[in-house]
Amino acid sequence: MRAGRGPQEPSVRAGQGTRVLAARAGRGACVFAVLVTVLGAAWVARCPVEPRPEGAAPEVFSEARALPLVRALAEEPRPLGSPAAQRAVALLVERLRALPGVEVVVQDAEASMVDEGSLILFRAVNVLARLPGESADAVLVSAHYDSPEESPGAGDNALAVAAAVEVLRALSAGPRPRHTVLLNLNGGEEDGRLGAAGFLHHPWARDVKAFINLEGVGVGGRLVLFRASPGAQGLLEAYADAVPSPSASVLGQDVMASGAAPFYTDFEQYVGSGIPGLDLALVEGGYAYHTALDRPEAVPPGTLQHVGDTVLALVRRLSASPLPPHASEAGTVTFFDVLGVGTVVYPPRVALVLAVVAVLLFAGACEASRRRGLLSLRGLGRGFVWMGVGGVLGALLPLLGAVLVGFVLGRPQGWYGTPSLGLVTYGALALAGVLAGEAAWVAFTARRGTGADSRHFERWGGALAWGVCFTVLGTAAGVGVTYPLLVWVLGGAGALLVVARRPRWSGVALALGFLPGLCLMAQAASRLLFLALPLTGHLLVPFPLDGAIALLVALPLLAGAWLVPAALPWAEGGRLAGLWVGALALGGWVALALVTPHDAEHPRRLHAVERTDASGSVLVLQSMDGLALGTLVPGLTQAQSEQAQTERALPWSGAMPPVSGQEPGATATTASAHPVLASASPVPTEQPALTELTAPRLTVERVEQHGAERQVSLLLSAQEGASLRLEVPREALVSWSLGPELPALPPDAVAFTALAVNPPGGEWRVELRLRATPDVPVRLRASREGAVTPTLDALRRSLGPDSTGSFAASHTVEVRP
Repeated sequence: MRAGRGPQEPSVRAGQGTRVLAARAGRGACVFAVLVTVLGAAWVARCPVEPRPEGAAPEVFSEARALPLVRALAEEPRPLGSPAAQRAVALLVERLRALPGVEVVVQDAEASMVDEGSLILFRAVNVLARLPGESADAVLVSAHYDSPEESPGAGDNALAVAAAVEVLRALSAGPRPRHTVLLNLNGGEEDGRLGAAGFLHHPWARDVKAFINLEGVGVGGRLVLFRASPGAQGLLEAYADAVPSPSASVLGQDVMASGAAPFYTDFEQYVGSGIPGLDLALVEGGYAYHTALDRPEAVPPGTLQHVGDTVLALVRRLSASPLPPHASEAGTVTFFDVLGVGTVVYPPRVALVLAVVAVLLFAGACEASRRRGLLSLRGLGRGFVWMGVGGVLGALLPLLGAVLVGFVLGRPQGWYGTPSLGLVTYGALALAGVLAGEAAWVAFTARRGTGADSRHFERWGGALAWGVCFTVLGTAAGVGVTYPLLVWVLGGAGALLVVARRPRWSGVALALGFLPGLCLMAQAASRLLFLALPLTGHLLVPFPLDGAIALLVALPLLAGAWLVPAALPWAEGGRLAGLWVGALALGGWVALALVTPHDAEHPRRLHAVERTDASGSVLVLQSMDGLALGTLVPGLTQAQSEQAQTERALPWSGAMPPVSGQEPGATATTASAHPVLASASPVPTEQPALTELTAPRLTVERVEQHGAERQVSLLLSAQEGASLRLEVPREALVSWSLGPELPALPPDAVAFTALAVNPPGGEWRVELRLRATPDVPVRLRASREGAVTPTLDALRRSLGPDSTGSFAASHTVEVRP
């Protein structure tokens, strides 16, 4: 019997070896299929929908019917108070009054608000439309028709305005809705969300029970639901029920809440007044944002159709059924679409339950694997440590590559003009880091006799352990975008539990278990990258953001990169794969150092302000992307270029505040007319062309002494269309006639500030009550975005085809009453 078994042992071992190789080959095929599926799914979820023709049924949205309005609005820039803005108002009124049963009102809003300690007095013109329903309770659709001076604003925001008009046309062609539908096509969003703030003083605003705000920081892709007001779970569920091709992710809400993206929309105004609502925007194609490239021809076919289909379906759902109540539960409601097929919405308590389930499922899978001899507790610890090493290297190599090419070689932002090159290079560097960690693990365990199959389950368990840690931390911190990792852990732990009972299913279980989480992660990461890459060009940062982009590429990739050594063990193809990945990473890194970062379609941005006061004029230049000014502005001397390389601005360093003096932030509003606005003459129907900004006038008319205080009457006047900024020292001012009380100032503020945005022409008086402080300087600054001075015009003409900019002028006068 012994002699009979002896000769069979090599055959048995050969058979076992064949099964092991077959299992590994199966894992490799499954993992390859997973990676291809993830990339394909992320791409499909971004594609626009098929546009409908002009002859489509009247009750549906048609891109062909809405597109002419986009083209008409985006023929020219439409800044606040400009003749172009007035023409846009007339065009919108004409289109809306042609709709049956729709009431149209032009609101010339005149109000004030407090923003970051500054009192803002403003005038803005809104076009309001009302489709009456059976109930006065209203659903508001809001979009701004104005644009910055330097952009015709097709994606930001003519496309949304045209979509809103076509949505109202489709609604008016159908049966009367249960709830009233309102449109606020507002002006002044680019100057501080003024039109939305003004609408809140209109009588129709009292009937609004929910709002949908439409924005754009790009010109393409799908309309993304990226933010919801606190307690708006019902609105999110309505979106999930109604929208046929959803595009939604709480990731945008997390990014906005973190302050990493200093952008604001009319959403803040409505939420600040207590109205629940949703914020939706186009986020792809951001290279055109706030430039002359933002034209109708840059909008891909199907984008406008998706915007209209989304808004129409959501408004129909909200206007036809009871409006959802405000949820009382605190915390972030998680929402996301699944590859454009459906939307998932769940409250914080469900997120907590799912996190607990993920932890228990992971613990159960580890215990079942231990009992089958697949994964010991010590092996789980080894996997946790070595997967951590691979993860650190996977993040460190792209970051190091970005630092070397950007700061050591002095060739930053090669990825800006060639985004695919940055994605491939930093992705390859991240994968190379993971494979380097795998090589170190193999070398460390070679002396211990640990086989590749043992490392396979240790790697699996270690990856899940890290996923559980981050899932628990993210859930506890209320980070909504923890959802891809949560799904990743649930699927991966469930797959490990299946393999503990059926080891031969390892390849299929590995692929299917992690596929859902990886698809969601790829979808969220691609949205973030398509938004972040263009926006790095105008964030007014003090240094290039190569490192940040490298990490944005690398970190999501790490969730799937460990599957490569799982499918290709180091001794059986992994080493060769590592060499190929390393070569790709090195080649991409060299290419990043050689390519030109900017071109006509990916322009570099400059911010220029000519400031004039009693001492003369100075031109303030600032690069908006953190790169040196010397390569952007022709004619700088060597000394100026060196100063620009260090300070990023001339002649002063640091982030430039907006010329109008406005700072971002939610505000409280008041509803009273102010002397600066109400006492002046009406706005003329046509403003003169501005060539240079003339100096404002600030005259002391009267000074009356009242004990330890004195009353000062000032006469103010400025050129038509200029915004005004009045500054009075903090320690001197007791009260002023601009409001019943002084605004609360930040601790570091040295002066009370009143801004008059889009004031009418004429003269007006302001009364100040001052303490008996000697030599009190009171300053008045007039400013204008897009002002044309000889210096600014020469600078504008000197910029190359791969550069663009925003230009402004200001003139400051001072008195000492």
